[in-house]
Amino acid sequence: MKIEKLIKTREPYQEMLFDSFLIEDIKSYEELIDVYKTYKQNNPDKTIILTLDDLGQAEYTSGHACDWNSLLDTEGYDLSGLDKACYDEDNEHLGHLSTPSEYFIIRENFLKQTKGIDFKKVCERNINNSEDDVLDLENMNESPLAFLDKQVILKILPVEKPYEGLTGFPNGYFSADLSPFENYALSKHLFDKYNLELFGIGASFLGFIKNEHLKDNELKALIADLAKLYNTTESEFEKLANIIKNKNHLFLRYTE
Repeated sequence: MKIEKLIKTREPYQEMLFDSFLIEDIKSYEELIDVYKTYKQNNPDKTIILTLDDLGQAEYTSGHACDWNSLLDTEGYDLSGLDKACYDEDNEHLGHLSTPSEYFIIRENFLKQTKGIDFKKVCERNINNSEDDVLDLENMNESPLAFLDKQVILKILPVEKPYEGLTGFPNGYFSADLSPFENYALSKHLFDKYNLELFGIGASFLGFIKNEHLKDNELKALIADLAKLYNTTESEFEKLANIIKNKNHLFLRYTE
């Protein structure tokens, strides 16, 4: 495995607001999770988020999600105490976010738009659930490495709660997808109810991790929640339940 700190600007440009690392030559999912846990242990006051599937598409839609939802908008914020690099030679703000001192702007813009969105409202989106979609969930939860991009970016974000990590890589751009704020509500629900920590997001999937296996009553309740989320019956997820009951992870699709 190769890990390299990102110095040059990549899209989406919010990566300039926090430390990011490019991970390549991943040999196993377990190896990647060990890296995640190491960075998490070394940054106890921060949140670690990994990119998952289809990095290029995920970056593209994240950039559009930021623009569409005005997440990088500086209007109404006090910019006087920012890093000197944020200003031009005339002491005017550059007009875009470019340093860690400005991260609070995207975070606040994001969190303002999560108000009034809860798990019930997320379920009302009626995300489509075909046989192929169920099969994808089963396969990814059984063999995550096959779905991960060959390049993964690890982001270290100055937030406390795992679901707040979405403020550093907002995703959910197309109208048929869950929005960034619905992904936030879903991730918060799973953390509050099952202690499932959001650790990654890609172009189509959210990834959650738990330090111990789900108890039987938790698994039953989770499957009921998934049936509500995907507007289907619990019986559709019998095989998925058998897969995840012995896993410490859960992958969910947030796209049509």
